[in-house]
Order: sequence, then C-alpha cells, then structure tokens
Amino acid sequence: MDATEPDLSARWKRFTEAHWGREPAAVPFPPGLRPEQVYRAVAAACAPPGDTTPSVRFATPQGRLRTPGTMLPGPDDPTLDAYRDRLNHQLDGNGWLLSVHQPLWRDFALWARVRDLVSGLWQAVGRPALPVTAELAVGEHCAGPDVPAPRPGSFVLTWVLDGTMTVRLWPEHTGTEFQLTAGSGDLLYWPAGCRHLDHYADRCTTLRITVPARRPAALTHVRELIADRMQQDPAYTGAPGTLPFPPPAGSDGRIGAAEPVADTARLFARTAAGPELARELRTAWVARRSAAGLEPVPPPRPAVPLAPGTRLRASAEIFRLPDGRGRAVWAANGHTLGVEGPAAERVRARLRSGAPFTVRDLGRSTGMRDGVLLPLLSHLHRLRAVEPVNGDGAA
Repeated sequence: MDATEPDLSARWKRFTEAHWGREPAAVPFPPGLRPEQVYRAVAAACAPPGDTTPSVRFATPQGRLRTPGTMLPGPDDPTLDAYRDRLNHQLDGNGWLLSVHQPLWRDFALWARVRDLVSGLWQAVGRPALPVTAELAVGEHCAGPDVPAPRPGSFVLTWVLDGTMTVRLWPEHTGTEFQLTAGSGDLLYWPAGCRHLDHYADRCTTLRITVPARRPAALTHVRELIADRMQQDPAYTGAPGTLPFPPPAGSDGRIGAAEPVADTARLFARTAAGPELARELRTAWVARRSAAGLEPVPPPRPAVPLAPGTRLRASAEIFRLPDGRGRAVWAANGHTLGVEGPAAERVRARLRSGAPFTVRDLGRSTGMRDGVLLPLLSHLHRLRAVEPVNGDGAA
C-alpha cells in the first residue's frame, strides 16, 4: 500500500471531512494489513530475552500478569490461529489479551506499511510534531486496562484487523458516554479529550495509533532531549553531595538554593537556549517527517559493497532540511545524514526522478567523484533509500 494511492487518499479525505475533530466514530476503513503480519511482530517482541515491562502486556479478565511466561508466543505457536487455540485451551476459554507497545521497528516491511497508511492522514490534517505511538494487540473476550486515562491528551485511531471489539468513551467536553463496536476492516476514531475503556471480543487483532494532540505533550519530549544533552556535558558530572542546613548566607544576607541544584538549573537554562538543542530539534523534525511520526524506527540494514557498475533505483523519498551555508540534512525512513555541496543536491534531484541508474552514470551526470559518491550511496542503501536493480547487491 502506498500513501499516494488515489483510493487511500480519497478515503482519508472522506474520513477527515466527516469525522476529524468531531465525535467518536466507527467507520469501514480496511488498512491493508493481515493479522498474520501483526502476529509475527508481536511474537518477535515476546521472544527471549524480551522485556515484558512496559513494552509487552498480558492480561486476563482477572488482571495483568506481570510474568506471563508460557502465555506468550513461543516456538510451538507458528501461526496466530495456533497461538489462539493454545491460549484458549490453556485458559479454559476465560479470555486473555496480549498487547505490545511500539513493536513496529522490529519489522521494516510492517513499519513501512503502517507509515504509508498514516501518511495519507497527515497529508489531509498536517504532520504530527511529536512521535506517535503504535500498539498491536491480539485477544479473546478480555478488556484492556480497567481505568480510563484521567487526562487523555491524544487522539486515537484503532484498526480492527480481525474479530470484533467494543470501546466505551466519555468525551470530556460533553460527559456523554459513547459505545462503539467495530469488526474486521473497521476503524475506530476518537479525538483528544476522550477517556476510554476497551473490550476485545472474539479472535480480535488490532493496530492502534495514538497521537499527542496538546501542547503539554511537548514538555516531556523536550525535557528528555535537554537531559540527554546535559549528561554529555562535563559540567554535569559529580554527585550533589551533602550540604549544611541552614545554608550559609551571602554577603548581602540572602540565602540561595543549594549550589549543586542551582548549578544544574543554570546548566539546564544554558542547554535549552543553546544553538545545539535548536539544531537537534530541527534534525529530529526532518527525521520524524520521513518516518510519518512512527518512532522508534527500524535500524539501518548491514552495508553491502557497491561498485561503479552497480544499478540502483530510489526506494524512499529523501527529505531535505538546510543546515547552514552549503550544508543540508537529508532524512529517509526516520534516519538522517549530513551532506555538503551542490553535487549532493544534483544527486538528490536525480534520485527524485525515479529512473534507475548506475553509480558510474550518476557520478558523471552530477559531477560527484566516486570516492564521495560511493560512501553516500552506501549510506543511503543502509537507510533503504536506494535499492539494487536486477539483483545487483543485497535486498
């Protein structure tokens, strides 16, 4: 599925005109994903060594199991149906729910498929400024967390890929309860400000996308960036230690904050105001744009040798952000690289044409030497922005 596919674009246009920013709704909207694709990603997330907290959650009608053990998919569960049958037998049909938070980065094909799906929505309503959350779930006759979110600041899109589910919703601006039921191929949507409770019915498989929609959501994101950068600063090292109380007064008689805390506050302010953070935020934005907000992104693939005669073609859009005189940041599939000079822009223009090329011909037409062009194309290949043609190189 491609986000530029006319049918998909038309479906998103109809959806946004009828429902976006309004009341919760359940509408037919097949996403083009198969339950087995989702199960493979879920099973991969549960494979050892695995981390069942917080990325993997397993629950029964009696509550969450913190150590689900053999309840998770294993080598004896080759298909989703096999896993369902085993769990239903093991639990005597009492119901269960397995959900995985942010699992898409493990499977580039699935990640790219979901990215193309939501890109059509962003074309209609604007790009998300913050990372969006993806969650995959499979379950049988079981509810999600039994307490609605107290401050729901995100809008939510939930595709039912198989089975049925029901959601109870309480929009904060009305207090009126909604109850929506969706079956295979349906999309459940509700805007920010809706508390909700899920109930997964028979043989249910879902994909949920949660998008921060209110300004306070940016605080956590920016705070984490500042904290990461502060911890790289030599001034941040050292323990706070202990201080006398009351602290000694200054010559003017004033008592300030404990000095280690005050130093940290000053470093925080300097970091927040510095050009490095602004550049990091710009770079994160172009990376996020190329990923349609789906973070974390799949890691680069292993490098393969390229030769002057290797035939390549572009396989992903490359987004460009100016980064000073003669420099730019390119982004593809959620990753970035820095480039310099006019020859790099000629390379990007040639890639945007979509026509296959050899490395040699690309160098001749753009004036970029092999010693510079080959590493650039190798990097783009690792980011899955270019692909070999006719079996030249690894897939």
